[in-house]
Amino acid sequence: MHLLETIHDDCSGITDSQKLFQRIDSFSKRIGFEYCCYGFRHHRSATQSEVRVFDSYPTGWMAHYSEKGFLNVDPTVAVGAHTERLLSWRDPTLPAAPELWRDANDFGLNHGVARSSWGPHGEFGLLSFGRSTQYLTPIELNSLQVGMGVLANYTHESMSRLLRAERPPFDIETLSTREREVLLWTAEGKTADEIGDILGISTRTVNFHIRNCLDKTGCRNKVQSAIRLVMWR
Repeated sequence: MHLLETIHDDCSGITDSQKLFQRIDSFSKRIGFEYCCYGFRHHRSATQSEVRVFDSYPTGWMAHYSEKGFLNVDPTVAVGAHTERLLSWRDPTLPAAPELWRDANDFGLNHGVARSSWGPHGEFGLLSFGRSTQYLTPIELNSLQVGMGVLANYTHESMSRLLRAERPPFDIETLSTREREVLLWTAEGKTADEIGDILGISTRTVNFHIRNCLDKTGCRNKVQSAIRLVMWR
């Protein structure tokens, strides 16, 4: 744990995402892994996401991975999007992906683990360590449970600081308490009439607040405005 605390202290002072990844990659080698990968995804809107991937995998693997569309079948990504538990690459309880693992084996990626993390605004990160030899024993997997979780969270915290926009695309503080209430009920699927009944105000007043919200958030309609608030509040 002392080593992990040292890594966290080192990461907190880094202002370049590539240098941060190099520090994490160096740490992965110190604990017995040849390769490291970190993927980061955050939402720019309700339908658009930005993805960044840092890796020290064998040359050509990521290009092959992309060309084959393995992102769509990678069980560590699919399962990792819904759990924070440590995932062993070839765990038989994960969804089968025989072509992915066969090709990974050809590149020397035989054994590894992955751990997910999430940020307060939906940022998703997946940290993976891999190696060509030495099967991961139950004892080693058990020892990685806590350490990998701590390191994944440290990495995600620091990467989020560097990769995610610091401020929302509008001044969220300009929204009044009532305007926020109206938008949040809109996000729940309520109509202007229903929101008026809930808040004890007229439908006309609800629509007045919605028009103000559109101006302040720079959105075309109330649904987009509500989503923007939910993503950044």
